Amino acid sequence: MSRRRSFSDAAIDYYANIIMPFGQLVKAKIAEIQKLGLDIDMIAPDHGIIWRKHPEQAVKMYLDMANGKAEERAVIIYDTMWHGTEKMVLPIMNGIKDEGVDCRVFKLRATPMSVAIKEFWKARGCLVGTPTLNNIMYPSAAEFLTHLRGLRPKNRIAAAFGSYGWGGGAVKEAYENFTKMGLEIFEPGLQVLYKPSHDDKQKCYEFGREFARKLKQYHQKF
Repeated sequence: MSRRRSFSDAAIDYYANIIMPFGQLVKAKIAEIQKLGLDIDMIAPDHGIIWRKHPEQAVKMYLDMANGKAEERAVIIYDTMWHGTEKMVLPIMNGIKDEGVDCRVFKLRATPMSVAIKEFWKARGCLVGTPTLNNIMYPSAAEFLTHLRGLRPKNRIAAAFGSYGWGGGAVKEAYENFTKMGLEIFEPGLQVLYKPSHDDKQKCYEFGREFARKLKQYHQKF
C-alpha cells in the first residue's frame, strides 16, 4: 500500500468509526474555512494523521465522506455458527460479481469491529449474514448492527441472509435494524434450513445477482 493510500485509508477509518454521524456539521465547518479563503499548508487535527502534503485532498475526502460517497461495490459481513450461513456466502458473492459488481467478504469473528464498519462505509451495499440463535441474531452480527445504528449511516442499501434450525428470526431482526437506521432495503431476505442444499445455493446465487442489480440502480442516484 502506498503512503498516500495508507493516509487515505486511515482517514476513512477515522471518519467511518467516529465522524459518520456528523456529516452535516463537517460540511458546514469546511464551508466556513473555504469562505475565509485560506491557503492551507498543513492539516494537523487533534486526532488522526497530519496532512503535510496535498492538504486539499484531505478536504475533498472529508467533503466526499460527509456527502455519503461510496464505491459501487458490495460487502458481505457475516458470522456463522455451524457453517450453514458461511456456506451461503460464496454463491451470493458469485452472483454479485457475475453482475459486474465488486464484492468483498468479512467474517466478524476474524475482523476487528472498526474494520467491519470501515468496509461497510466504503461500499454502497452491504449484506449481513447471521444464523438464528434462539430466534434472534447471532451475537456478533447483533453487535455489528448495534455499532452501526449508533453511527447513523446514510445512502446505503442493505440486505440480510442466514440459516436456522428449529425456527428463524435472525434475518427478520436484521431488517428491523435496517429500517430503524433508515437504510434502503433489498427484500425479502434469504433464509435456509440448516446447511444450504444444491437448490438453496442456486437461490443464494440469484439473491446475489438481484442484490447487485438493485445496488447499481440505487448507486445511480448519487
